[in-house]
Amino acid sequence: MNYLKQIRVAAFTAVAVLLAGSAFMTTVAVAQTPDGETPANEGVCDTLQGSTPGLYGLCVAYCEAQDLDSFDKNPPNDKILANYRKKMKAGDPDMPCIQVPCPCWSADELGSITADGSAAACPSSTNRKQIIDNAPRTKFAEGDANANRCRYIDLNAAPPTIRSFQVTPEEAQSCYTQVVNACDSVGL
Repeated sequence: MNYLKQIRVAAFTAVAVLLAGSAFMTTVAVAQTPDGETPANEGVCDTLQGSTPGLYGLCVAYCEAQDLDSFDKNPPNDKILANYRKKMKAGDPDMPCIQVPCPCWSADELGSITADGSAAACPSSTNRKQIIDNAPRTKFAEGDANANRCRYIDLNAAPPTIRSFQVTPEEAQSCYTQVVNACDSVGL
């Protein structure tokens, strides 16, 4: 009789371990966010902790929603941003992770500079950053938040692409940040 009891206890224990393990694996699979970073905490939102209740959570949701590739009618981040702005009180900052496009290049153009996983150089000074790739011919992007300027050159294109614009301070900061991120992506 003791022998049968030991077998039942061992079987019960094995089933419990298997169930617990599968529940853990399901939880891990469900915990993925659109950009693959778990938990869904975009560091730019940290400044909102302790401010108007709800802004921090809406900020994290908005930043993650920007990573979604597909949506029905209105992108979910538009709805989240509208809720954030309704909840804002005087003195609260605007949404920290709003993506302002850089007028000098498209995402594909900037991405083409680091497409091979490298770049020749990333020279910089305070609030000014460049990324340069010389293979086979020069591709160059610069964001300058001091002079409110951006520049893009692609000598591989036919005809060559050369753009240089005076931009708003917000656009200049976006261009600068995009170049910094591109340099970081190749370890420069």
